[in-house]
Amino acid sequence: MSRGVGAVDAIQTTLPDWVALVAALVTQLGDAWFLAVLFVSLLVTQREQRRDILSVMGLLAVAVGLYRTLKHLFGRARPNEQWLDPEPLPSAVEPLYEGAAHATGYGFPSGHATSVTVAYIGLAVVLTLGTRRQRFGVAGAVVALVSVSRVALGVHYLVDVVAGIALGAGVLALGLRASGPRFSLGQVFGGAVAASLCYLVASGGHIESVLLLCATVGLLVGWRYRGVTARPP
Repeated sequence: MSRGVGAVDAIQTTLPDWVALVAALVTQLGDAWFLAVLFVSLLVTQREQRRDILSVMGLLAVAVGLYRTLKHLFGRARPNEQWLDPEPLPSAVEPLYEGAAHATGYGFPSGHATSVTVAYIGLAVVLTLGTRRQRFGVAGAVVALVSVSRVALGVHYLVDVVAGIALGAGVLALGLRASGPRFSLGQVFGGAVAASLCYLVASGGHIESVLLLCATVGLLVGWRYRGVTARPP
């Protein structure tokens, strides 16, 4: 039995095949493009909370640097258990499914599980939309659904997503402990740069690590020299 304790095979053999297409849609909630659209939309529509939203973005950058560092340090392969053969699928859905069900690189820990934990739980902490129970209910559901979708699609073992959730929760906990109810942008962006440097070293200078480092340095420099509008009291 693999480090997935048989979860991938159990899901794929128990559930009907159409669930694989649902999983391919759900997993988009943790994709980089979707998170980018989400944060940009919030920055535009929730201007009074822009500083807090930026702080969650910074923590997400910290988490990305850390999980990518750990992937290279552990070097654990992904499962080779794709649920469906994409070729017989309709042309309208084949690219979506193939993109979601095909992943390269190392598998431990899950980047999607880490990212959604930091992004959605972090936003639930700082935003004032709806009630606290509603925010955490939605955030928890997204984390659970995306994590299960990664296992169901056969791109991660169960332990990968559990480790990803734990890593994301740890990043959030440390961020809150270091700066109280409101995240400190200076600490967060500095941590993002440090995590990016770790990724750069662990990956041997992979191009993605260079891009992440440039992005996090840009955030730090932009915050220090341009300033960010503070949240009104």
